[in-house]
Amino acid sequence: MSETTRIPRPAISRRACILHAEDDRFTSVSIARLLILKGFRVSSASNGLDALTELLVHPANYDLIITDQSMPSLTGVEWLRAIRDAGFAGKIIVFAAALPDELVNRFHELGVERIL
Repeated sequence: MSETTRIPRPAISRRACILHAEDDRFTSVSIARLLILKGFRVSSASNGLDALTELLVHPANYDLIITDQSMPSLTGVEWLRAIRDAGFAGKIIVFAAALPDELVNRFHELGVERIL
């Protein structure tokens, strides 16, 4: 009889969860679908206030934030400042067509990983 060596399977890790904030419905749906196809769990918010509320209620659920800057209720800078003040230490990506240097600097001060 020959012995068979079993290779243990790696523990199933949870999929990274992304909170996506975007007020343009077409853009929001497109980005969410792409992220889901890539294997991420995605929650979407249609404005900064909804995104802030979701993150404050469920802070441990999110690994990454992708946000627009220009949104109703709270802008990207406003809600990101609030979550950083509340202790969120996860990664952040800002998705915006064009930003003045002043906003770019403010995002960098908030620890934004990338601006696309």
